[in-house]
This record gives sequence, structure tokens and C-alpha cells, in this order.
Amino acid sequence: METPETDVHVYSVDNVRAQIGTAESETGVHSVRFYSEGGRPSRRKTDTVEDFFYYPSGGTIRDRELNILFYEPKLDKYHTSSR
Repeated sequence: METPETDVHVYSVDNVRAQIGTAESETGVHSVRFYSEGGRPSRRKTDTVEDFFYYPSGGTIRDRELNILFYEPKLDKYHTSSR
């Protein structure tokens, strides 16, 4: 049984990193899957899993319509905190 700490579909910076470590990128964009609530990635397990997009050059997580949902400095390839 997966716990929130090991379930890669629970949104966290570590789980974004885990998913992009095994996913192919298309034109520098990674597709990631998370539990969702109200169309946004959820930090807890829900009944719905949706596709989102991670853009490493800006550290952003976007929805299927490419709206920016989160900016994560730790995921921004060019931000000083990720070096």
C-alpha cells in the first residue's frame, strides 16, 4: 500500500522530480500526473488523477489549457535555489 510519502501522484516538489526522472520530455516540457482537486494538483489523495505539464525553464506547473498553476523556485532550472 502506498502512503502519501511514497505515492508519486500526491503533489510535491519531490514527486515532480520523481516523475520527470522517468518521463520523456517533448520540446523541453514534461507531462506529469497528480491527484487533482478543482483542476489543480492536490497535496492529498483524491478520486481524480489528471495530466499537468512541468516547464523546467520557468519552474512552472501548468494545467491542460497551459494556465500557470504553480511557480516552484526549486524546480526552476535557472533559479539560484536549484543550483
